[in-house]
Amino acid sequence: MTRNHSTDTLLRSLDAADHSVSAGTQRARTDLQRILSTDPAPVFEKSPTAAQEYSARRKSPAGRRVVFIGAVAVVAAGLVVLPSFSGGDPAFATWTAVPSGMTEQDRAKAVEGCRESQKRGANGMYAHDVEKAEPAIAERRGAWTTVILATSDGFSGMCITDDSANLFERGMIGSAGKSTAYSNPGPRELRATDLGTGTVDANSISLAAGFAGSDVTAVSYQSPSRGEVTATLSMGHFALWLPGDDLQNAASDGVEVEVTYHDGTVGTSTLSF
Repeated sequence: MTRNHSTDTLLRSLDAADHSVSAGTQRARTDLQRILSTDPAPVFEKSPTAAQEYSARRKSPAGRRVVFIGAVAVVAAGLVVLPSFSGGDPAFATWTAVPSGMTEQDRAKAVEGCRESQKRGANGMYAHDVEKAEPAIAERRGAWTTVILATSDGFSGMCITDDSANLFERGMIGSAGKSTAYSNPGPRELRATDLGTGTVDANSISLAAGFAGSDVTAVSYQSPSRGEVTATLSMGHFALWLPGDDLQNAASDGVEVEVTYHDGTVGTSTLSF
């Protein structure tokens, strides 16, 4: 995998968000204005970070990935998140290593919530893609839901949301991106689109997501801190996440995952940018 086709913006000047700060404060509004006025610029560093504009690096050729959030941002290595200001599950106490499905009603709610967030994110840059995207992944890990919306031409948008918090105070990580030269991954290939570590309420979160080839039937990560973490695999996409900073340097150093194929054989694949 190469890394010379990613577009990022690294915001170095924002302080980490004060958890007691409301999204309506002058500080929050000022930060948001600075974020929105920042022009995207290519950088090739191992810790891509940004709020509201270009961020977590896109693996696909000539692609770009946007991370979007609310008015208060935490700048971290790889991802940007909106903290839960009260309630919810900020310490990931309900998180599970093996994902579970959702009821039809909960799935529809999570998908619609992600779609609306994606439309608003990045100034509506991918609104058309979001509108036609189908839910490729919808999983639950405790109180947290993960949704990936995708199209057949390489767009994917992801939302990881604390579903237990108040509607306006939910912690969330969101990203979106599309390759201008997308091609389907090889039958046994994994191609990362999201890989890194961020923070929410001073607690770290690591995630890996991307495209999976047609011969891949299962993906898992052996975490030093959490044991085996099982990915959700659906419609040519995979996604997993876990509390902690396991994947802090994964984008540059690579991280090995276990892959199972249709014939029952098991191998490994290294995710990186």
